Amino acid sequence: MPASDSQNDLRRFSDVIEELGRSDDPKLKLEELVAAFGERGFGAMILILSLLALLPWPPGGKAVFAVPIILMSLELAFQRDAIWLPKWALNASISRPAYRAGVSRIMKAVRYVENLTRPRIPFLTGDIADTVTGLICVILALIMALPIPFGDALPGIALVFFALGMMQRDGIAILLGALATSACGLYLFLIWRTVFEITQHIGGWLARIFH
Repeated sequence: MPASDSQNDLRRFSDVIEELGRSDDPKLKLEELVAAFGERGFGAMILILSLLALLPWPPGGKAVFAVPIILMSLELAFQRDAIWLPKWALNASISRPAYRAGVSRIMKAVRYVENLTRPRIPFLTGDIADTVTGLICVILALIMALPIPFGDALPGIALVFFALGMMQRDGIAILLGALATSACGLYLFLIWRTVFEITQHIGGWLARIFH
């Protein structure tokens, strides 16, 4: 392992995401994020992208984070050892001042959760479990990118839990991710049911008018 990767692995996750905001370069590229986390790989990258996606962004901004999460989750599901992303994805960037502002808002929570997680329930973080987790994360990232009112929060939270579980090998975090995924599914069902009933009512009202 290169020395820089070894040093990255020794640093706390919270320290790495803070250091990424200190550069003078006005743009933070995804390529820089991948390099910063070194051998921590999929869990760390999905975690930081999911945390950033939970922040308010202009319409369509969530897709900037959803696309690389989908690609990395697929690689995780197919048991790749290291992250690979196409050049166009690695060149995707956000404003570093916006990154610093967002990180400052979540850092206290990140450090608190970081201190709570530890390796446990190993069968939930093994190779087979990683495949299942990766496929679920693909679905969650797709949902997060949809223009559903408040529909990005629940999948984003579920992704954060799954990513923490993968990074820290913490089965409790994986279970919390599964619980958040269930809540996300229930929310989508209620949204679909509401839209269906409204459409039916509008259809019946129009039928009575033009009958």
